[in-house]
Amino acid sequence: MGSQPRATVGDVQSQLQEIVTDLVATGAASPGAGLVGVDAIAGAPTAIAAGTLRAALVTLLGGLNGHVNQASGAHAASAVSVADSGNNLNAANVEAALAEILDAVEGDHFRGNEANAGQHRAIRQPPLGGTKALILDSNASGAAATHLRIYADGSSVWFTLNASWDGAQWVRDSGGTFCGAFRFARNEIEFLHEDSFAATFTSWTRTWRLPMSSTVNSAFELTGTVREVGRVGMEWSNADSATRTLAGGGSVTFRNRFPATPSSITFSALNTSSGFSGSPSSYFADRDGFGVFSYQTMASLSTVWWFGTYTAIA
Repeated sequence: MGSQPRATVGDVQSQLQEIVTDLVATGAASPGAGLVGVDAIAGAPTAIAAGTLRAALVTLLGGLNGHVNQASGAHAASAVSVADSGNNLNAANVEAALAEILDAVEGDHFRGNEANAGQHRAIRQPPLGGTKALILDSNASGAAATHLRIYADGSSVWFTLNASWDGAQWVRDSGGTFCGAFRFARNEIEFLHEDSFAATFTSWTRTWRLPMSSTVNSAFELTGTVREVGRVGMEWSNADSATRTLAGGGSVTFRNRFPATPSSITFSALNTSSGFSGSPSSYFADRDGFGVFSYQTMASLSTVWWFGTYTAIA
């Protein structure tokens, strides 16, 4: 049996076997795919020209490889699904996911295509719960002494240095550093200081609280150890023509309201007249101040005085 362009073969089976062998050939010189033709297939951006199957496969492979490395013009983002195994998004595709993320951020931040990109417009927080909710934690300086935190509870906003709240107590950041705080509320403000160096504490060593209600004292309400030094003075004049013993006195109001009645009030003279004897005495002391008095025996038509300082400790 003759076969062109091939030589004569003995029978049909051999002829068919030779065809099959040529079609499954994988050699680079004469692959089987080069023996099978395809017609033109329209498409965009990749089209298949009329030719061999091998040529069509080369075109397809080039299109796929180019697609993988293509920075633009590849799949539409809306056509790429999002697995979201962490269940963090509502979106089901990349386009919607990007829009969802941007919507969540741009409400309080400038977008990347705006001036001041990435900076805050405002900081807004929903209810966070807990005994004191942490609003801000900033250690910009890297030093415990200025590690700033801001907390909010049901009545106050707290600004603390070197102290964090663990839900039940204050925790010192650095054991060798004092803690400080400022508490702001609707009816009062308070400055707080803690110097025990304890790792944890529930009360502050010293506090200065200023009530702002119209029905309370206008001074700071103090707690802890207090020492106040202030000025006090008295002067007497004997207008009689004979020697007289005269009583003089006054009162002192503390700059701030002491935590309790002072345990000690002492006087130190700065300037006294030559006729003054002894030292002033205090009486009726309480959290707000004390009275001061002295008896002086004075010559006729004379004047004596005492001006000095008081030191009150509570």
